[in-house]
Amino acid sequence: MAEPGGRYDLVVVGAGPAGRMAAATAARAGLRVALLEKLPLPRHKPCGGGMPVPVRQELLPLAPEAVVDTRVRWMRHSWCFREALEAPVDPPGTPEPESRGLWMVQRPRFDAALVQQAVAAGAELWQGHAFESLEHGGAGLLLRVRRRPGAGRSAGWLQISTRQLIGADGAAGAVARSVGLRLRPRIALALELEVPHRWDPADRLLRPDLLHLDYGVLRCGYAWVFPKADHLNIGAGLFHARHHDVRRDPGARHRIRAAIDGYAAALGVDQQRLAGLRAHAHPLPFWDGPEPLQSPDGRVLLVGDAAGLINPLFGDGLFHAIRSGRLAGEAVASGEPCSYTGRVHDLMADEFEAARRWARLFYGLPGLVYRYGIRRPGATATAVRLLGGEVPFRGLGRRALRRLATGWMRAA
Repeated sequence: MAEPGGRYDLVVVGAGPAGRMAAATAARAGLRVALLEKLPLPRHKPCGGGMPVPVRQELLPLAPEAVVDTRVRWMRHSWCFREALEAPVDPPGTPEPESRGLWMVQRPRFDAALVQQAVAAGAELWQGHAFESLEHGGAGLLLRVRRRPGAGRSAGWLQISTRQLIGADGAAGAVARSVGLRLRPRIALALELEVPHRWDPADRLLRPDLLHLDYGVLRCGYAWVFPKADHLNIGAGLFHARHHDVRRDPGARHRIRAAIDGYAAALGVDQQRLAGLRAHAHPLPFWDGPEPLQSPDGRVLLVGDAAGLINPLFGDGLFHAIRSGRLAGEAVASGEPCSYTGRVHDLMADEFEAARRWARLFYGLPGLVYRYGIRRPGATATAVRLLGGEVPFRGLGRRALRRLATGWMRAA
């Protein structure tokens, strides 16, 4: 079986959405690109799979019908599974072409569509190849790659020569460590179950157009139920706990799993349906302030989770991963890789910093924010537009704070 060979303009490590977008962008510009993925594809990826509609522009020419399972038009918010409020994603009277209903995707199918785009653009996909280390040499890099056995090949090692390297290998990425970047990331933790489900038109609580969020069951986090074509994604995340890396909290998984089980019970999902299902864990590298996302010489760039581009309020990262992949591919293709960190910060840093300030308030006083913020008319539509970058976090400002303060004083 053939192996990656010759000299590449760019090697991308990790075939998630960020890596695939970077590979496709650079390949379309005429660069010779190798996309390395350590696991066979398709593979399961822990992820809620919710995307704001503005991501459509980043995915062109991919048609939504190729990847979208369901479209969420309503959200049901609750506090400890009580005080529930069902609210529309769109303001009343919104025409269908202008709807901001969230896309729900299943990652194996979504990722497969993106990798097809990258390959169609000219990128070489190499599955079963894991990045181990790199050496600087001459005008480029020499990568040491471990080849995993499978598909007619034996295990072994090989070296790949490249001018540029993009690390899209996730929260624990080896690429970042190899160049001394993001050595102490802030890590949150989410767990999810995929519960097989058949939709009942008579069930008004579990519907394919309705997403559930609960803000009180898990301190410093929240729980969710996302509708998919044939299952429910029931999960919860512990986001702003006292540990810099939540995985070091010995009780974190137990508390998260208890929130998941509680949500299932509250929605009438028989606990027997959860028995034997594997809980998938997802480390979430939250944005923790501006930092370098490239090596000093610009040879190595980080994208997506490897770059810590998780929104510190909502915990979403898919949209930001895709955008960072495009920015990295453009920076390499234009011969300006040293501009990459600046491009990301120009697009995202101010918004992430504003979101981080709101996260301190929300996760510090979640009951107050729920009762006098989330339950307000129009709050759901605003949140969806925040997700898609159509409304800036910086624009929430004093008005929203006054509403919360007024609510607090009335309750006091």
